[in-house]
Amino acid sequence: MQRLYCKGCKKFQQQAYKYKACSKDINESIGKLVCEGVGIRSAARILGIAATTVMKKIKAIAASIAKPAIPMDRKCFELDELRTFVRRKRNECWVAYAICSHTKQVVDFIVGRRSKRTLKMITGTLLLSGVETVKTDKLNIYKSLIPAERHKASAYCINSIERNNLNLRTHLKRLSRKTICFSKSREMLEACLKIYFWKNKLLSGVHQR
Repeated sequence: MQRLYCKGCKKFQQQAYKYKACSKDINESIGKLVCEGVGIRSAARILGIAATTVMKKIKAIAASIAKPAIPMDRKCFELDELRTFVRRKRNECWVAYAICSHTKQVVDFIVGRRSKRTLKMITGTLLLSGVETVKTDKLNIYKSLIPAERHKASAYCINSIERNNLNLRTHLKRLSRKTICFSKSREMLEACLKIYFWKNKLLSGVHQR
């Protein structure tokens, strides 16, 4: 394919590009495949592009999605943790996230160890929003992070987020149980979760790139 040189901008251009990664809708296609649980190499085979390009695109799409502001008028949030692995199965990692009990939308998440320091980051954000009640399981760490008058701990009060955990493990292959398809880096895990949780903001983010 002949390359044309522009004397004005001093750049080379082509009338048509053969490499599919240059197409305008490639970011949107990659985002949809991520939400359907398609792996990196599987997405590369489907789209006909390199696996490294898919990884770079996923990180770029995730960077273009702004974290939504937590609504100030919500009365109740549900908070839970999801166990997974990064790089190897000896390296245990937890995904802690919160959903609105009314809208069932994910409002915030964090990836790290299930420690007081990690969970304090997400509970602090929820409490600053002025929420009346934060529902969790009976993990002892939450008792020191959430005031007793705003905390409700029970195995039956977080049914919505527990059901959403099943959806996550079904839709994202890297979170499935008894699998070797776990994330190789924390950055990629966070990027895929960001796209999946806030995929309604995906199109606006893609068109801005």
